[in-house]
Amino acid sequence: MANEFDFGFTAVDEVPTEAAPQPAAPTINEDKIMDALKDLELKILSADNSGMVNEHRSLIESDVSTKLRDVEDLVLPLLYNLQKNPEKEYIHWPNRTAIIDKQIERIKAVTRYYERI
Repeated sequence: MANEFDFGFTAVDEVPTEAAPQPAAPTINEDKIMDALKDLELKILSADNSGMVNEHRSLIESDVSTKLRDVEDLVLPLLYNLQKNPEKEYIHWPNRTAIIDKQIERIKAVTRYYERI
């Protein structure tokens, strides 16, 4: 039971003169490390990523184009309907708050797609 509370230290009046052996520091061959880093840098800089970049650009452009068409499909019908009957001064639009709120949510679903990811 006494061993359960033996934490391996003792109280002393002065610092012991016997120093614990320090582990040897690993030897580092800085030249080899620098050569390896230079080789890695050359591989990265000389890699041809243009195909991947162009493919990514094409995908982004296609996605943006689709999203813009989706927004057009949500906004333009409203504008076309407002444009009808220009000879009439007034527009009768009952329950418009609910209708507008629904359309706003549909537009946000398209334009804020990446915020949900």
